[in-house]
Amino acid sequence: MSSTPGYVTPASFRRTMSHHAAAVTVVTARDVEDRPVGLTANSVTSVSLAPPLVLVCLSESSASLDVIQGTGGFAINLLGSGDSELASRFAYAEAEDRFRGVPLRSGRTGVPLLEGSIAWLECSVHQTFTAGDHVVVVGGVLEAGVGDGDPLVYHCGEYRRLCT
Repeated sequence: MSSTPGYVTPASFRRTMSHHAAAVTVVTARDVEDRPVGLTANSVTSVSLAPPLVLVCLSESSASLDVIQGTGGFAINLLGSGDSELASRFAYAEAEDRFRGVPLRSGRTGVPLLEGSIAWLECSVHQTFTAGDHVVVVGGVLEAGVGDGDPLVYHCGEYRRLCT
């Protein structure tokens, strides 16, 4: 914990928030040259049922954010419990290597969907706003679907599975 009351350091904030278990997703889009782009994100949540809205928080420096803002469309792919390697690839690999060998299909809106996702949302950019060093992208959900499996969860700096 921080030693100064009322002041939270970045390190103490990160350590505390690591205890918040979050589903792991890969956010995908297509650039203007029809190439897929994507990144791992766990700052994703539903916002509204009517209309259906979801939000994702992306770093201001993300190349995928530039594509999403430029094209206006993206998908959120919820990863399954066996997808920790895929999550790491989309978090750390060079952009041109992230989709190598990953089975994709095009959603109804044309965004790339990861074939093995346990759920997915196709979205159009509804609103964006800056929040600290991130941009909050609120997406209007245009299509949604579910597959099979349990989610991959991120907790205390590690990928985990649900106990059943």
